[in-house]
Amino acid sequence: MNVTKKKLKPISVSLAVLMLLTPTFSQSACAAMIGTETVLQSDHNQETREYLRDLLSRGKIRQALIAWGVSPQEAQTRIDCLSEAELEQISEIIADLPVGGDATGFIVIVGAVILILVIIVEYFSSVKMFPELQSNN
Repeated sequence: MNVTKKKLKPISVSLAVLMLLTPTFSQSACAAMIGTETVLQSDHNQETREYLRDLLSRGKIRQALIAWGVSPQEAQTRIDCLSEAELEQISEIIADLPVGGDATGFIVIVGAVILILVIIVEYFSSVKMFPELQSNN
């Protein structure tokens, strides 16, 4: 029995020291609640990055970048390196842009169509809309 104690004593001491040192080698985990705003902001930033990548895939934008001396790969790298504040700023600028562009062309086309319809109705109708335009011959 004495021989067994002599053999187990160094093993038990080393195991005790190892058990005491084990917490120093591991890191403790701290959990905290993540706010909804943080999660939504992260999703919004990811959507903005994807939207910018989609814009880069369009032909006209790609040609404009090349004309300005920026390669599409370099622009892609710049998008990937944008900070959250820069992405938020870009997102606000994109949100403020008018949707559909300028309405002047639409108004001109609608006006032309109305004018053409009035002329057609005046020419082919038996009841004239503008009798003062008729010749008295």
